[in-house]
Order: sequence, then structure tokens, then C-alpha cells
Amino acid sequence: MIVTLAGHVDHGKTSLVKAITGVDTDTLREERQRGLTIDLGFAYAVDGKNSGDVLGFVDVPGHHRFIHNMVAGVAAMQYALLAVAADDGPMPQSREHLQILELTGLRQGVVALTKCDRVSPERVLAAERETRALLAGTFLEDADVIKTSAQTGLGITKLTEALWAAHRAQQRSIPERGFRLAVDRAFIVRGSGLVVTGTVHSGRIERNQEVSVFPTGEKARVRGLRAQDQTVDSAGAGDRTALNLAGIDAQGISRGCWLMETPSPMHRNFAVDLRVVEDFPRPVKHWLPVHVYHATTHSTAHLALLRPGRLEPGQRAEVELVTDEPLCARHGDPVVVRDQGLDRTLGGGPVLTDLPSTSRRRRPQRLARIAAFQRDDPKGILGALIELGPLETEPLEYTLGMTNNRLQAILDDLDADRRGTAMVGRPLWRRWRAAALEFIEGYQAAHPDRTGARPNQLPSDIPATYRLELLNELVAEKALGVTAGAYHPPRHVASLPETERALLDRVQPLLDVDQAPSVGDLAKELRTPIAVLDRGLKSLARRGLLVQVSAKRFYWPERLRQIAGYAADLAARGPFTVRSFRDSTGIGRNIAIEVLEYFDGRGFTRRTGDTRLVVKAFEL
Repeated sequence: MIVTLAGHVDHGKTSLVKAITGVDTDTLREERQRGLTIDLGFAYAVDGKNSGDVLGFVDVPGHHRFIHNMVAGVAAMQYALLAVAADDGPMPQSREHLQILELTGLRQGVVALTKCDRVSPERVLAAERETRALLAGTFLEDADVIKTSAQTGLGITKLTEALWAAHRAQQRSIPERGFRLAVDRAFIVRGSGLVVTGTVHSGRIERNQEVSVFPTGEKARVRGLRAQDQTVDSAGAGDRTALNLAGIDAQGISRGCWLMETPSPMHRNFAVDLRVVEDFPRPVKHWLPVHVYHATTHSTAHLALLRPGRLEPGQRAEVELVTDEPLCARHGDPVVVRDQGLDRTLGGGPVLTDLPSTSRRRRPQRLARIAAFQRDDPKGILGALIELGPLETEPLEYTLGMTNNRLQAILDDLDADRRGTAMVGRPLWRRWRAAALEFIEGYQAAHPDRTGARPNQLPSDIPATYRLELLNELVAEKALGVTAGAYHPPRHVASLPETERALLDRVQPLLDVDQAPSVGDLAKELRTPIAVLDRGLKSLARRGLLVQVSAKRFYWPERLRQIAGYAADLAARGPFTVRSFRDSTGIGRNIAIEVLEYFDGRGFTRRTGDTRLVVKAFEL
């Protein structure tokens, strides 16, 4: 178990740790000279009855100027030890440290009333009452308050026994998540090389495992491991860990970095369930500049309100933090927010989700998606998200910090199917099917002379990505028919004038080829005046029975769809040129250019210089 000490400056935290462990955590020369903790200090105590049981202590600075170092030492699975001096009683940093402990997710702890040998019994009782008043309404409200003195030994045995009892009673419920460790120190050990230390926030790490460094993306190998100051082969969530790394130098990693199982995207926008502390002196306004602390990482940021108005002290709301530096934040990670001048803590709370950057942050669909992440369990979150629309699953591995196997197991239990790269809820798919059928039946009733409706004509609430799959599914079930790329009720036959029906029968074999002839060549072949033929072809194209790719060239729809497939196969190997398209299809250069420019116009391909990429599914 890792114990985090907190409390006002000079309230005896370091002396308390030394009395319990025999270790002076003030290791910096300046700390010894000034008599106060500036940076994090660490110490360990081993159970005399079972050497495998270890208590780790993180001694955090009490001075308000070093609050950023204090925040870096707190992790959600730690146990709190709040020190309050009997002579002073609760002081400003006592309150602020207690707020930070609560905002960062700590839920268990004990209180040490220190320096009890320096004051009268009456003052000790008064200090205990003042401390109880401070703890009221917090996670330490029912915690033991143990009277101690590091000088005389008063209460040290009782406090130590309470800590060991908490350690033995600790029940770790660790969800299946990928490995993440927040780095708080990095240094060189002679003969071993680079060593980094920090708290494992999730997952497990083993010796010889490869890790990725956030935010640089560099790779390293774990050459050796220590957890709670003991050599181990693996370490898990909650462990205070030191890792001997190979393959990276000291300049590539420092406090604020993370070690991860897989590389992480660089997010700067986060939805947070923010609680403003009760004693913050003013309302929180939209786009307020703030400082954000996430584990050992710090960034300046702006706080964006997601609903009109202001946020009053003591209130809680979903907000967006737009950070200047990327954070390795996941769903459920606690963050602490301080004001621009670093004078006091504004509030904090758990991260709900990372967000894409947008100027329309208050859109109802976006707010509904953020609200879905308020649920406690991943299955509830995923179920709520699927109700809102198609769900791209890969980004959720990062957002929820889950392994792919665990995520897929949850998705398999939901009422949804995989469609391409996303999961689509079955009720939503059924609504889309009904909407498509209703639209096509209405379209055909209004346009009996047309073959049918094209996918791009369907209602806009059916995403373009899924229209072809949905329509072809209906065709396979014989709920719809398809003719030349146009979808219609099964028994519908377009009521074409006899002249156009005859023209369609004559041009089909001539246009159902990879290299369709021009209107001029077609006129010669059919011995028909160009003007007459052009009018007839354009009329058939308006009905969806042909496709006009340029001023002088038409294609049979299914043949053009097949040529689009050639382009997609070519693009799968990378950007392609007109020449490579010509060579792979056997179509002449001039016709290839006309077809590709038609594809560009439809948004199927995108041209950059002399090359093209396929950017979406082909639709006529």
C-alpha cells in the first residue's frame, strides 16, 4: 500500500515518516537547509512478520509554492495520511491538501494530530475539535484522529498499526486495462543506466517488456523492476515502481512523461466532471485561463463551460478543458484545476472523455455523447454511445484505457453489429432500414418514370458510409430491387417512352465496357445524328439509367462502379497517378483523365498534385 502524506508546511509530515520508517525523506540540500519539503520524498517500511508486505510513503510538500509537486505525488489508489499540528490546528494548506486528496480520488485515510508534546492537553482537545470540523463532509469525516509526537514516540505505534491494518484490509479491484505509469523522477544509476520512478496507474508491467514513452513516442525496454523498494519480476496498478530502462537516454524522459503499453494519441481537449471547491472566492466564467494537474503532468489551459451562465463555488458540471500541452488522460483519471495565478485550487474531478477540437462545443449531440461517459461501468458507457449513433471502437481503447480483448468482449454483449470499422446498434439499423424503404417507395410514387433512387438521395440522417450496405442488404432480402445502380420497389419498372427504351437497349452493350466511346463515335456506330443521340443519352442519365462522366462520354452504371473498384484496389497500395490508373485498367489516357475527374467531382477520389487517393466509398 502507498501512503500519501499531506498537510500544512511545518506540520511534521517528514518527522512522522522518519519516526515510522527511520528514513529522512528530505534528501535535497535546500530542503535540509530550509527545514521544509520542496519535492517529493519516498520511504518504505517492511512488515517484520512478513517481509513481502511493504508500506510505501510519499511525503509531499506542504508549502503553497510547491502545490504542483504535492499534486504530482498523489494517485487515486493511495491511502491518505493527513498531518495537522496540535499547536497550529488546521491551516490553509491543511484545507487545500484535503481538497486535492479528495479531488484526486482518494477515499480512505487516517489523520495524525502531530506535535502533541508541545501543547497542553486542553489545546490538544481543541485542535482535535478543529480538525474534526475541517474533515466534516469529506472522505476523512469518519477517519481516526490519532494523537502523535515524533519526539516522544506518542501514538507512533498506534498509527503504524492502523496503517498496517488498512494495508491488510485493502481490496484492490483492478479493471483489465493497459499499462500506464506516471513518471515523477528520471536519473542515471552508475552501472545500471537510466532509472525512472512513478506510480502504476493501470495494468501490469513485466521485466523485458517494451514500453512507449508519452509524449515523445520513443520505445524502451524494461531491463529491471523494483516495486515498493523490492526487486520484482512484475508490478501492477497502485505499485510504487522503479524501472531500469534500455534503449532510451535520460534526455528523452522526465517528470510529466508516461510509460505505456502502446503509443497514445496527443489529445488537448477533455470533458471533465468538474466540482468547484466551496471556498473558491468567485464564480467560474467561460474560457477562464487555468492550470491543470494530471498525475505528474502540468499544463496551462482554458476552461470552457458547456452550458450558458457561470459555475458557482460548490457547484458541479461537465466542462471542457483545452490544454496547451497534450495530456495522457483517460476516462476516470482525476485532474486538479488551479487558478491562473496559482494562488488557490479552483476544483477538479474525473476526466470523462477526450474530445475533438471544435468551435461548436455545445451541440446537443456532442453534449449527449459526453453525458454517456458519466456512467461508471464500460458496458453502460458503450451501450449509451451506441444509442447515439455508429461507434468507432478503436479510439475507445485509448479513451477507456482498455485492452482490445476486454473492449471486444463488452461490445459482443451489446445489441449491435460491426459494420466496417464501427459498431452500429441493431435498433438504429432497423430504423435506418425502415426510413430507406419509406423514402424509396415515396420517391417511386412521385417519379414513376424513373428507374429508382440513388444512395446519395436517401435522408441525411442515414450516414453515407452505411447507405450502400443497407440498400444491398434490402436487395438481398428482396425488399428492394436494383437496376443500373438505382434502387426501387421489387416489381417497379420505369415507364420509359418507347423511343428511350429502344435507345437504352441499343447503347447498353456499347457503354458497358471499360473504355466507353464518345458521343460522336457512338453516333457513328448507331447512325444517329449527334444532337438527337445527345438529348436521348442525357434523358436516360437524368433517370439514372446511364452516367454522364464528361460532356462527351456516358457509361453504363454498373461498369462505372466496377472501374471505381479498380481505383480502390490501386489506392490500397498508396497514392496513384493517371499513368498507373491507365496501365492497370487498360483505359486510354484521355478517357482515364475524364473518369478520374468525374471521381474527383463525386468526392470518391482526392487529387493532390499528380496523385490521387480514394477518400470514401463510391456512390453514383
